[in-house]
Amino acid sequence: MRAVRVRRAVDGFAQPAVAACSLALAVGLWQAATVVWGIPSILLPSPVEVLSALRSHPAEVAGDVLYTGFEIGLGWVAGVGIGMAVAGAMAASRRLRLAIYPLLLSVRIVPLVAVAPLLIVVFGATLRTRVLLAAILTFFPVTVATLEGLLSVPHSQLDLLRSVEASTWKRIRYVRLPNALPSVFAGVKIATPLAVEGVLIAEFLASSRGLGHAVLQAAAALDTPLLFGEVALIVGVGLTLFGLVVLAERALRWTDDGTDVGGFGTGDGVSAPTGERLVFGGVALAAVAGVWVVGTVVIPNARVFLPPPTAVAASLLETPALFLRASVESLWKLVVGWGVGAGVGGALGVVLAVAPRSRPVVGPFLVGARVTPSIVAAPLLLVWLGISFSAGTALVALATFFPVAIATTNGLTTLPDTHRSLLDSVDAPRRSRLFVRLRYGLPTVVAGVKLSLISGLSGVVIAEWFVANGGLGVLVNQGMRNLQPTLTYAAVVCLFTLGIVLFGGTTLLQRRLQF
Repeated sequence: MRAVRVRRAVDGFAQPAVAACSLALAVGLWQAATVVWGIPSILLPSPVEVLSALRSHPAEVAGDVLYTGFEIGLGWVAGVGIGMAVAGAMAASRRLRLAIYPLLLSVRIVPLVAVAPLLIVVFGATLRTRVLLAAILTFFPVTVATLEGLLSVPHSQLDLLRSVEASTWKRIRYVRLPNALPSVFAGVKIATPLAVEGVLIAEFLASSRGLGHAVLQAAAALDTPLLFGEVALIVGVGLTLFGLVVLAERALRWTDDGTDVGGFGTGDGVSAPTGERLVFGGVALAAVAGVWVVGTVVIPNARVFLPPPTAVAASLLETPALFLRASVESLWKLVVGWGVGAGVGGALGVVLAVAPRSRPVVGPFLVGARVTPSIVAAPLLLVWLGISFSAGTALVALATFFPVAIATTNGLTTLPDTHRSLLDSVDAPRRSRLFVRLRYGLPTVVAGVKLSLISGLSGVVIAEWFVANGGLGVLVNQGMRNLQPTLTYAAVVCLFTLGIVLFGGTTLLQRRLQF
């Protein structure tokens, strides 16, 4: 045990040092590339130019960092706290789980960037609204990961506590929660960059302060060095928050060998009948429609930005070809972008799982790339690639690779200790070990794919707003610009339908992979 503690202490100092060295090396190569190849600063400014741009606005930069960081922190705390509380309640009751899960899915599956302007109109461009947007994006992956972790526990332990008549909440506290910690942290890791994205979406749309507003100003002025500097600060805020999560994870380390294990779980093995799921899903959708109808009546001047469902349905029926064509264009961007993002994320996940010493080197760049929200990367891609299909698929790939990478890493490290010992005893070859790991981790990987599809839909909308022509995102934007809320909501309904089909199909695949 003493040797294990010493090794952990050494790793605790060595890993941050390796990460810092890898970042410093990357910055040095960046500087050398701009000098050797003479890249214009409007395309790729050097680190020296970026630093100079930030130093020329010290007071404004410091104020923006503090303001945005405070908003992100509040949204993250709210989203993680609510997500864990909701997951605990759902784990305690199967009927409650069946009733709430479709509602959570309906809230998250619609890209937030499509409805954020409406939320800003309803609640105002206030701190509360920006925190709300961050919390909405954050709580869903935390809820999903925590719930599946709480439901994926050794049944022998649950049976033991049931035999002594332990209460449901005691079973959650002493069995489900300890076993769910790997899944909880996997969900929190995925959710952390989303808190950054939620705040920046709000600052992009309606704010006169913060890093999001500063990015827009720099992009409009074609001040690429300052734009890169503001993006670097956003990445720094996200990396800091992510680092705090990693420190908390290490403080609550659940294995003796220091290996991060666990993922999203594979369910509790007691699935509700399909008919019951369909009934609860239908009731949930009816509840959403009911709230929608009530909102059109209760909210003052609702028809200006909240058309009734009948008007939206009429719009869909009047021009079905328009929405079908836009849906196909959006789906094509999602398929290509997700394919690229999932391929990169899966490859990185395999590397991080089988070569743990690579994590300090690759980790900062992995997190940094995801912490850069799609809506912030859009101006950069617009400068580099212009309005093109390549820019659109790049944005989708940026939005999708991170959940797949995290899920793959966690999935490939879920092999039970007994199985690992057996493989060691027969000196199993590396290829066979990887196959066994994949067999046990595949449900976890598929769970990450579910989350990546939802993120991919948001990436598609952002791409079609900024760097691509055609698609449902263009219709959403057109409806908001021309004060045609019916068009906007009809496109959102199409996005919701597309998301439900993709998410539901992946969920069915995940259930078939449970063993």
